[in-house]
Order: sequence, then C-alpha cells, then structure tokens
Amino acid sequence: MIEAFGPDRRSMNIAEVAAATDLDRAVARRLLHTLVELGFAVVENKRFELTSSVLRLGYTYLASLGLDSALQPYLDRLSKTVGEAASVSVLSGTEVIFIARAEPPNAGIAYVLKTGLKLPAFSSSSGRILLTAKTDQELSALIQKTRIEARTPKTVTDRKQILKLIEEARRSGYAVNNEELELNLFGLSVPIRNPNGRMVASLNVNSQAHRVAAKRINQELLPALRSCAQSMSGILP
Repeated sequence: MIEAFGPDRRSMNIAEVAAATDLDRAVARRLLHTLVELGFAVVENKRFELTSSVLRLGYTYLASLGLDSALQPYLDRLSKTVGEAASVSVLSGTEVIFIARAEPPNAGIAYVLKTGLKLPAFSSSSGRILLTAKTDQELSALIQKTRIEARTPKTVTDRKQILKLIEEARRSGYAVNNEELELNLFGLSVPIRNPNGRMVASLNVNSQAHRVAAKRINQELLPALRSCAQSMSGILP
C-alpha cells in the first residue's frame, strides 16, 4: 500500500487506493487507518498522504545491517582525499535516497545532500548510474510514466536524450550531472556492487561546477571513486 503512493499520487482517497492496490475497499480502509495510527500517513478531507515517518522503515533495515557505521569511514576518507562531499544512495522506484554522506569542512557546495534526501533518478547522476542496471524495456516503461521536471535551465527533460545519457553511463561505468539539479552543482557517480557483482548502490561526489573539469574527473575523481566503491563492495548486501 505504501508503494502505491508516489509523485503522481501524493494523496488518495480510499477508492483510489483500493484501485491502485487491487484491494477491496474495506481492506484498503482498514490498512489506511492502520498507517495513520502508526504515524506513517495522515488523512485530511478524506484523502490520505504518507508522512516522512515511512523513511524509518528503510533506516531500520539499514541500521540492522550496521551500514551507517560501516560506510562512514570509507566516505570520510574519500571526502578528505578529493576535498568534496561524498555520499551513497540507493534506488527507490523513480527516486534515489541518500543513505550515508560525508562532507569536508568548508566545502560550500550549493546543494546540501543530507541522509534521507530524495532526488529524481532520471535527473541525477546517482539515479542514472543506478538505472543502468535496468533493461531497456524496463527503462522505457519507467520513464514513460515518470514526470520529468526542469529544475534549472540545464535540466535534460527530453526522454530520448535521458535514455541516451543512461546508455552512455552504462558503457563508461559512471554518470555525470552538470547543474541539472541546481546551478553550480556538479555530481559524479559510480556503481557499488555486492560480492556477486549485482549493483546495489551508487557512490557519489558533489562539487561546485566551476571546480570540476574533464581532466580532474579522469585523473582524480573517477580513480578515487572507483577505488572506494571497490572497497565498499563487500559491505552492501
């Protein structure tokens, strides 16, 4: 039921939830009121909407694995090495959620990437690298039902162009976002794979766009990211 809510269905009445979940209206009503009682949803004018408390479900899982403390030393070292903010994010539908982060003192990046922050997958470097694990058919279906919003004049909103960028990320093994989420914000992401080789998260660095050139990407940032991602490969399930 929680997964029935999304960017295009932020609030729903009982009938809409029942239709979206293929549940009987009586069952949908009971489950919705249970979510309200638990603090995972609120209801106003007979319309239900999720609260930020749903993030606790994911954090409980992450905490049970000890990922918060396990990832932090790697992110701290990476952030110190490159002098930029570093983070780990995972894919959740058409969004990415940041589960750990580190930032050097006085980094002064334009966009503060906090733990728990959600960003659109198709418009972020972390999301694009994570989406490379999808098949072409899955990507086409996902992007067709996703609302692509222009956050800055540089945001790529053309769906064919976005799919091309994801394909380029699949070939190169990294994804770039240059001022598409916020002006003067640059993002670079590589995949983190588990011991079985399955992509489970993305490792990202963010910087002020004017501080990043192609030479620095290839000679400093990418090698540091890939080395760190390799070291993290045994941590994530």
